[in-house]
Amino acid sequence: MPETRAQADAAAAGEPVRRFASEEFFFLLQRIDRLDEKLTARIDGVDEKLMARIDAVTARIDTVDAKLTARIDGVEARLLARIDTVDVKIEKLRDQVDGLRYWIIGLVATMLLGFGGMIVTMLMRG
Repeated sequence: MPETRAQADAAAAGEPVRRFASEEFFFLLQRIDRLDEKLTARIDGVDEKLMARIDAVTARIDTVDAKLTARIDGVEARLLARIDTVDVKIEKLRDQVDGLRYWIIGLVATMLLGFGGMIVTMLMRG
């Protein structure tokens, strides 16, 4: 390997071995790596806790949504039943009004014909 050969030549010549980076740099690099691992672990822990809370809130929302939907469906069913009842009553009332209308038309026609007959009779006698 070229690096080992260069190190061996430098050691033979009594020169200090040259490295690309110092020991302090490697120490700091290892320290940064450990801190990164710790920070990543903490972030993962917080992420798991948040996801658990989000899941709990979502489940609660789904439960409340189901309850509200059931209540709304119940109210809707009662309202539809009442609307049907009112429609039946309105239909009966409409039939009664139509019956009265025909009765009144018949009454008016009878009165007009009766009075008309009386007037014709009076004109012919008189």
